[in-house]
Amino acid sequence: MYRDNNKECFVIGTFVGAAVAGLTALLLAPKSGKEVRDDIKDHTVKTKEQAKDYVNKAKDKGLELKDSVHQASSDYLDSATATYEQLTNQVGTDLDKAGENLDKIKKEAKETAKNVKGKMNKEDKDLSEKDPTTPSGTSKSLKYDYDKDSSEDEEDVNYFNPENK
Repeated sequence: MYRDNNKECFVIGTFVGAAVAGLTALLLAPKSGKEVRDDIKDHTVKTKEQAKDYVNKAKDKGLELKDSVHQASSDYLDSATATYEQLTNQVGTDLDKAGENLDKIKKEAKETAKNVKGKMNKEDKDLSEKDPTTPSGTSKSLKYDYDKDSSEDEEDVNYFNPENK
């Protein structure tokens, strides 16, 4: 920003300096009034042409700057859009994988629960076949060893049955 301000000041200083120098030279030169007026007119025309040239150069530089800013912003927008699309696709893929993994976990949990239930039912059946006094729905956390002397551990065997407290 400071550098642009310096350039602007330099251009203005050049115009002012040229005008003052030209005017001073014209007024101090030993010429007749008509010649001085013609010289002032010529310098004025020349200064106007130089000013137009500088204005055109400034316009061209401004258009170049505008185009480069437009191109840079367009490139940035394209890059940001591509990055957004990439991230969106990645998140979508990750969500799909997470959903698939969740479905697999659910399926495995159902299968495990089914297997455990089947084993428990089989143990219920096996236990009730071995000991007909065992009520159905008995918890299998405690197992009775039929090979032991029943009088010795009779009080340790506790069956839990919510129906037959």
